[in-house]
Amino acid sequence: MTKKITICGAGPAGLTAGINLAKQDYTVTIYEKKKDVGMRFRGDFQGFENWSSNQDIMDELKTMNIQPTFWNKSISTAEFYDYQRFNRQIHFEKPGLYLIRRGPIPKTLDQALKQQALDAGITIKFNTHLNPKHADIIATGPRRVDGIVRGIVFETDFERMPTIILDDRLAPKSFAYFLTGQKSGCLGTGLTSNYHLADQYLDKTINAFKELFNFEINNPIRFTGYGNFFIQYKYSENGQLYVGEAAGLQDYLLAFGLRQAITSGYLAAESIIHKTNYDTLVRQRFSGQLKTSLVNRFLFRLARNKGYSSFLKKGEKINDPLGRMYGQYDPKPFKKLFYPLAKIYLRK
Repeated sequence: MTKKITICGAGPAGLTAGINLAKQDYTVTIYEKKKDVGMRFRGDFQGFENWSSNQDIMDELKTMNIQPTFWNKSISTAEFYDYQRFNRQIHFEKPGLYLIRRGPIPKTLDQALKQQALDAGITIKFNTHLNPKHADIIATGPRRVDGIVRGIVFETDFERMPTIILDDRLAPKSFAYFLTGQKSGCLGTGLTSNYHLADQYLDKTINAFKELFNFEINNPIRFTGYGNFFIQYKYSENGQLYVGEAAGLQDYLLAFGLRQAITSGYLAAESIIHKTNYDTLVRQRFSGQLKTSLVNRFLFRLARNKGYSSFLKKGEKINDPLGRMYGQYDPKPFKKLFYPLAKIYLRK
């Protein structure tokens, strides 16, 4: 009997689910309303965070049947600035982040996953809208907007370590960032409200980085990304499985949840292959981390400029920074106590 699976959306989560199902002899069809994968992006830089798990993400991808054939750049040093432009470099003994690119250009994560899906025998129907009600797996992106990133991608010969500015004048209750690689630059600002002021905050962010560093911005292209950061209470409904951003598995303090998205696609495939409960798999893998992440965002928003500054200036040296970051996602008892308050505050 032929095993057929229909997936709505050809993002990383949907493609990962499809690849794993196809390798177990399922006939997989993915419907994508855009003309190619990654059309939401303009070549912008994103990252696979390497601090929410003790396992290196590049090794973990291989266990999920994803080969890292996309361009990536391991990051072991990052620099942070506060609102007074006090700066601090953080050095990791192993990569803290793997920089990657998104979009319909060569060597991006999206294009690599598409090729791996086609090699696995998956049919991808582009420019085709499928009602999600007819899909087995729904990978259609965020179901609501809880935050946005407004940024630019541009050509430049300038190279430096990833740089973050924690300053509410540029990115209220979020952060501004600057990334480089492949003779390109990407900088942006995060917003959780006042989206109509996004371009004003972006202009301030561009000026702030230009004041810090002497670099050229050539052929800039503006982009807007958006995300759904709140915990879902059901990851499946009427036999349909929600993965990635459609499942709310996203967090701007976890490099926007790209690692979680791919993992959810893998778990969806595993639940179908082994006839196990997908909701149970997701909760076992993410529940404690997601709740702790919500508390982290709550505490981050309360900190504001003086709080960020105090954190950066505290102590002369951070021993094992990657371990400390991993520890921030360990569901400790005091963070469990904060969870109900954090949920109410952030919902507002």
